[in-house]
Amino acid sequence: MELLRVNTTNPYYAEAEDLMKDAFPPEERRPLAEQRDYADHNPLFRPHVVLDNGKFAGLLNFWQLDGFLYAEHLATLPALRGGGLGKRIMEQFIQLAGQLPIVLEVEPPTDDLKRRRIGFYQRCGFTLWERTYTQPPYSTALPAIPLRLMVHGQLDETRDFTHICHEIYHHVYGCTPAMAGQLLNDTSWNP
Repeated sequence: MELLRVNTTNPYYAEAEDLMKDAFPPEERRPLAEQRDYADHNPLFRPHVVLDNGKFAGLLNFWQLDGFLYAEHLATLPALRGGGLGKRIMEQFIQLAGQLPIVLEVEPPTDDLKRRRIGFYQRCGFTLWERTYTQPPYSTALPAIPLRLMVHGQLDETRDFTHICHEIYHHVYGCTPAMAGQLLNDTSWNP
């Protein structure tokens, strides 16, 4: 299995985009034109495809932020789910991160499917933080979503939660300081 960084000129990019559309509803992904622009021009954004035996098998999109990596999207082809590929992707991603912690968003554990997703990441060494985290909307027509953060590595919820939220809100979602402050109930934020 291989993680291959891509942009829109890569022949696998179209397959990754199709999988994004199938695996994530509109409120959980940015508009495709913006995604393409980030893939080609945003140095903090790291879109990757997953190749298994030389064939497209999935995607992992992450961000290099201040002090941590933020895993924005992970998906495998439906036919390959449940066979251990997701675990191998996470193991390779953790190895790639080296000493950098990794942060990702999950839905709160309100039903069995959501609890299983959280359990998957826990088996990969992630810890579920207790504080509610609000995912900003990817566009003005979409809602914000109450989620939770999971972390791998040396991060402390009490000490690091606000910094992590600010980094994600500013770089990933393009929030203004006022919007980020509203999401965090912290009007003093100024990136």
